Amino acid sequence: METTTQRRRGPRVDVDVRVVLLETAEELFGTEGVDAVSLRSVARAAGVAPAALTHHFPSKRDLLEAVVLRRGGRVGDAIRTRLRALQGRTDLSARDLVESVLLPFVDEIRRDPDGGVRWLRIVITLALNGDEIIAAQVAGEDDIADLFVSAAAGVPALRSSAVELRAPIAMFSMLSALATADLGGYGRPIGPEGIDPEFVEQLTIFTSAGLQAG
Repeated sequence: METTTQRRRGPRVDVDVRVVLLETAEELFGTEGVDAVSLRSVARAAGVAPAALTHHFPSKRDLLEAVVLRRGGRVGDAIRTRLRALQGRTDLSARDLVESVLLPFVDEIRRDPDGGVRWLRIVITLALNGDEIIAAQVAGEDDIADLFVSAAAGVPALRSSAVELRAPIAMFSMLSALATADLGGYGRPIGPEGIDPEFVEQLTIFTSAGLQAG
């Protein structure tokens, strides 16, 4: 008779524990909400002992920051590269600005549709709350907000003081739509194969028009 031995909770030697913890935390934070998830629930879902989790991440704050940085570094660097390329130009369109922010997030979701969307939900929630984790990432080596406003000076339709107020509204609205595009309200343009290019195109058009309105 075959018997099944239940795996004992303890150190996992079959996987990279840190990676498993980050992936598990990202899934839980992105689906249940950051406030609703405890370190113990992350450890339980990852199949490791709580002590193994706190060995890698002493606090929930440490874990949350690591989850954000795991994708955020790559996305932030791509945004900065795009915005730097726009500096000093005087022939820009609102679309150029929108794409410089949007497309790095789209690339991350194309790379990993499920994980990318969950991660973006976490980022949007923290950003809207003014969390310092996001503030630190936006500032970074080159402040993304400063680069964006500086580049906006090269867009004739945006040469007004209102752009500094309108830009955060446009960007948050755009990324919030992207973060919830796996839900029914948008027709679920994100699936196992990635994100529908037509959805990205229409989101770009809509955001560009809003940015330069008025």
